[in-house]
Amino acid sequence: ATQTLKDTKTTMDAMKLGVKEMKKEYKKIKIDDIEDIQDEMEDMLEMANEVQETLGRSYGCPEVDEDDLEAEFDALGDDFALDEDSSYLDAATAPAVPESAPVPTGVDEFGLPALPAQ
Repeated sequence: ATQTLKDTKTTMDAMKLGVKEMKKEYKKIKIDDIEDIQDEMEDMLEMANEVQETLGRSYGCPEVDEDDLEAEFDALGDDFALDEDSSYLDAATAPAVPESAPVPTGVDEFGLPALPAQ
């Protein structure tokens, strides 16, 4: 029982010291400054929202119904499925692969090895 009382007293002393330190630190804080900063932050966020709304405006673009857009997209897919001309898929002629690595000739304006002009 005696040890419990000693522990309780130690706890109370620590709590008193904590409260004393908190009071000392709170004297350094000015509530008016905090409120002013929060008001400024609120104003800045409102301005940011106004900028975003302004940038998000649509100029003469009609509102698009998602269902109509999806139906049109599906119809385009059907058109491609019916298209029998697949010439656009034929291999295109690409330039030949170089047989040797390019030889740097000096350095460019960034200090990197310069490649020869072709």
